[in-house]
Amino acid sequence: MAYTRPGESGYYIFEEGNHINFTLEIVSNNEIDVFFHKLYKTHNNDFWARVHHGGRIIENYEKKRIRLKRHDRFMDDTEAESAVISALAGEIWREHYTPIIGVQQVEYMLAKFQSPEQIYADIKESGYVYFTAKCEKHNEQDEPLGYCAVQPKGGHLFLSKIYVKTGQRGRGIARSFMSEAYALCRWEYGLDKIRLTVNKNNEKAIAVYQKWGFETVDSVKTDIGEGFFMDDYVMEKQMVWPERNEDEYDKKESSLDFLDRLNDKREG
Repeated sequence: MAYTRPGESGYYIFEEGNHINFTLEIVSNNEIDVFFHKLYKTHNNDFWARVHHGGRIIENYEKKRIRLKRHDRFMDDTEAESAVISALAGEIWREHYTPIIGVQQVEYMLAKFQSPEQIYADIKESGYVYFTAKCEKHNEQDEPLGYCAVQPKGGHLFLSKIYVKTGQRGRGIARSFMSEAYALCRWEYGLDKIRLTVNKNNEKAIAVYQKWGFETVDSVKTDIGEGFFMDDYVMEKQMVWPERNEDEYDKKESSLDFLDRLNDKREG
């Protein structure tokens, strides 16, 4: 979401659809940040809104439905999509990881782990499943906004990657990826545990994983060659699946609906 932060306090008129719904008094920029964040989280469907202040529109607000695409060894377009994912990885990694591990290690890891050839091999030969996220709006359909990768590994599902472009965060994309991971974990692989590794200095990601219910269970330092190491925490989430009547529910339900029911069960 992008809007011009007003520098003054006053009354802001919130208009949703074709109706003026309410006015809100804002006294600081922080307040309007918090307000829009909460507003965004409460709307799950497409909608639009405008916010007026001082007789002018200072915000055009629109939440857009996100569409995920699965990439696995059965897909015919995996090779072409691997190149798309690799380009997206380069964009995100260079922006996010350079301050953490430096330019040289970023470039080395991109070439080693996120080249089109390696992504293709991971999907075709190592059982990885990738997801990419795009927006259903007609003018954004071809632009990937983020990607995720998982792999069944022993008695757990390994959440290998989950990345969203900086400007696209807060739209529920990561949540959608996690809903797919939960669904795969239970229904495709029959597992009840998800693990991931995260760089020890990646504080923002660690905080997000903790919010999602992951706990640190180990640390590992992995030699990846050329004098580079991955110094990571191992984080794990033990899944507690709700009881369900197999005659009542269809296993082909959308994974997002499944996640919503899971969350409702926990909150209740």
